[in-house]
Amino acid sequence: MPRSTIACLLLTLAAIAPARADNCGFVELFNGKTLDGWSQRNGTATYRVEDGAIVGKTSDGSPNSFLCSDKLYGDFELMFEVKVDAALNSGVQIRSQSVGDTPEGRVNGPQVEISLDGMAGYIYGESAGGWMTPDEDRKAHSHFKDGEWNAYHVLAFGNTIQTWINGEPISDLTHEERYQSHPKGFIGLQVHGIGAGQGPFEVRWRNLKLRDLSEFKSLYNGQDLTGWKTTGNWIPQPDHRSLLIQPRTGEKGWQRFDAYLWSETKYKDFVLDVEYAYPPGGNSGVYFRVGDQNDPVSKGIEAQILDSSMKEGPLGPHDHGGIIGTAAASANMSRPPHQWNRMVVCCVGNHLQVELNGRQIIDTQLDQGAMKDRPGEGYIGLQDHGEPNNIKFRDIRIREISP
Repeated sequence: MPRSTIACLLLTLAAIAPARADNCGFVELFNGKTLDGWSQRNGTATYRVEDGAIVGKTSDGSPNSFLCSDKLYGDFELMFEVKVDAALNSGVQIRSQSVGDTPEGRVNGPQVEISLDGMAGYIYGESAGGWMTPDEDRKAHSHFKDGEWNAYHVLAFGNTIQTWINGEPISDLTHEERYQSHPKGFIGLQVHGIGAGQGPFEVRWRNLKLRDLSEFKSLYNGQDLTGWKTTGNWIPQPDHRSLLIQPRTGEKGWQRFDAYLWSETKYKDFVLDVEYAYPPGGNSGVYFRVGDQNDPVSKGIEAQILDSSMKEGPLGPHDHGGIIGTAAASANMSRPPHQWNRMVVCCVGNHLQVELNGRQIIDTQLDQGAMKDRPGEGYIGLQDHGEPNNIKFRDIRIREISP
C-alpha cells in the first residue's frame, strides 16, 4: 500500500476513533472542530463551530432549541465554559429525554441555568415541573460574569445534583422525584426561544468534558460504618449522606492511628472522590495505599486536609491538598471553614494526580521522590486529628482501575 494511502487511512481512523478517557476518567465531549456526536432536537436555532467553540444562534420566532449529545449519561461530572449575550437566557440539559425519542419530541428534564439574572447554576425542570431548586434556596448571586467566559462544574450522582460557577458553589440539590423520572439521558445545549422581532442573540460553549461516574461505588452507605473499622467517634449524620468525626473529650493529637477511619478493603489503582468541611483551623487527611494501619505515616500516602483558606504566599506539602513529605499543591483552592471541599485522588501505578475543588493541584510520579518505597496497594483512611478537629465527610466513593 502506498505511504500516502496509509497516511490517509491513519488520519481517517483517528478521526472516527471514540474519545479516550485519561486515567482519571475525563473525556472531551466536543473536539473543537465539528459537531460529531451531537444532534439537534426541537426548534430552528442554528449551531456552528467557531474558534474552538459551539455557537448557538437564535432564530426569529423559534421555540427552545437543543443541541444534544448522542450518548446518554446517568451519574457523571461535567465541566464546560460558557458565554452568553446579556439579553439571552440559556441552559444545559442533563439526564434529559425527548418525547418519543425523536428530534421533534419535546425535550424535557433537568436544566442547569445560564443567565445574568442571578439565577445561573440553579436547576430548572425543562418541561418537567419548573424550578427544581426550591424558591427558598434560589438566592440571587453575581458569580456569573457578563461578557466573559464562565466555568461551570456540574456533578450528578444518584438523586443529588451539585453545581459550581467559576469555582463558587451554587446549588446542592437532592430531588428524588426527578431522579426517578430522569435517571439517565442526554446532555443538551439550549438556545432559548425569543419573541418575533428580537435578536439575533448568541450563546457559546467550549471545553466541554465529562467524567462518567457510573462505575463509582459509594464507600459510605449513609447509615453505619459497614465496610470500615475504627475506635474513633465517627458519627453518621441525619442527612444519610455525611459522617462527623467528633473526637471524644481528651482525645488529642494525630498519633491515635486506630481512631482513624480505615477501609476494610485494600485498593491499588483507583479514583477516590470525597467531600469534607472543616472548622476554622481544621486539620485532617486522606490516606491511601496504606500497608500498615499502625504506621500510616511511613507505610502509606497522605493528602493533607487543612484550613489554609487564609494563607497567603507559597504552599508547602503540609498545606491543604499537599502530599505530606513530597509535593505541595500548585494553588490554594481551600474553601472557607464550614463550606464543602471536594478532593479527587487519582492514583494509577506511580502516577498520582489530585484535584481540589475542580482544579488539578498535584501531578507527580511516586517512584521519583520520597514516596518511591511506599506500598503500591493498601487501605484508605480518613484521619482523626484529635480535639478540636470536628470534621464532616460525605459522598465518599471510588472507582477501581484495572491494569
